[in-house]
Amino acid sequence: MLECNHACTISNWTPDVEGLSVLNNIPNNVQHIHFRYLNVTKLHSDLLDRVKLSNDETLQATIQHSPIQQAYLSSRTNITSLLLLDTNLSDIEIEPHNPKLEILTIMKSRLRCVPDSIKQLAVVRVIDVIGSLVDSVDLSLFCKLQHLQVLNLMQNKISFLNYSCSSGVEFPSLRVIYLAHNLLTTIGMNDFNGMKLLNILDLSNNSLHSLEGQLRLSSLTDLKLSHNHFTELSCCGWNLSSLTNLDINNNTLQRLPTCMEDALPIVSYLNLVSNVLSNDDNIWDRLASLSQLTLLDLSYNRLTSMVWDNVTLSTRYINLRNNPMKYLNIPMAIDGFNVDMGCTTFDQLEISSRSFNNTLNAIYCIPIRCSWYGELAYSGNPLKCDKIMEECKMCI
Repeated sequence: MLECNHACTISNWTPDVEGLSVLNNIPNNVQHIHFRYLNVTKLHSDLLDRVKLSNDETLQATIQHSPIQQAYLSSRTNITSLLLLDTNLSDIEIEPHNPKLEILTIMKSRLRCVPDSIKQLAVVRVIDVIGSLVDSVDLSLFCKLQHLQVLNLMQNKISFLNYSCSSGVEFPSLRVIYLAHNLLTTIGMNDFNGMKLLNILDLSNNSLHSLEGQLRLSSLTDLKLSHNHFTELSCCGWNLSSLTNLDINNNTLQRLPTCMEDALPIVSYLNLVSNVLSNDDNIWDRLASLSQLTLLDLSYNRLTSMVWDNVTLSTRYINLRNNPMKYLNIPMAIDGFNVDMGCTTFDQLEISSRSFNNTLNAIYCIPIRCSWYGELAYSGNPLKCDKIMEECKMCI
């Protein structure tokens, strides 16, 4: 039932039948207790607080595979981190002015809403409610938590997000919000504008088809919108002056987001894999205007050519795999620039001879084989390409 090393594990314990004597055998220098198959339906933190610790130390507790339905955390608890994993939890009550709990993680529960009493966690830094049945969230519950840095609400059933914080400082420490793998169809981006330290906003793997409002957040560096239902996006009026990573893969975008160049002036990684982008909307001219762009992934789209005229690119890597490309014109680029053209359908290439060897480092499975005509590639001789009729099995 009890095993201790650096931490202690108590398995298959039924306190109401077997009593609490097992807690007396826990060394007083242990700081992490793991309960497996704890046979209670109501959990009171007083039960855990019976563990006698030396020098008023604190405790990390994990409770896994338990039929717990209700939990109550007192303000006297010495628990700093509590993980409830794979339980029947449907209700949790937190006593006012809880002074020590810094990390609360609830995974695989039956919670249908985030309890109002969560705002009683005076020093909490991380709140995770993951893989549960939560279907709507009012962000106002969290806006006054002075130390909250990470809010993780992934893998729930959230279809509605509300925010009605009345006044005062909003989210003074929040840096990360995870809302991935929910059921959101639309979302008001204005709700995030008061989060002045927010770095990462993850809205991937929802059913989003539109974004309302204007996102103006100079602290944001990473925006994830992948695996949604966007056919178009507008960034007009947005101000994301620090955003470096934008991920919009696996949608059905037909063109680049409107006003993207103005809203994201220093974006360096742009992921547009598996959309339906074509050569409309001056796509290459617009991308060339992103002066900080380093990595550009356009694989699995509907692009038929890449043409840049009189442009010197700062980009280092472009992925064009699995596009129905017919024509490529690569301009002068910085040292180290390369293009991946695997599984495309080129029949014509136009490339600066000075950058050819370093540029096309991935030209597998294309229906042509090219070489410089003549002995000296630097002399301005043309690039000669011959068709290859064999079918490449990698691309089938």
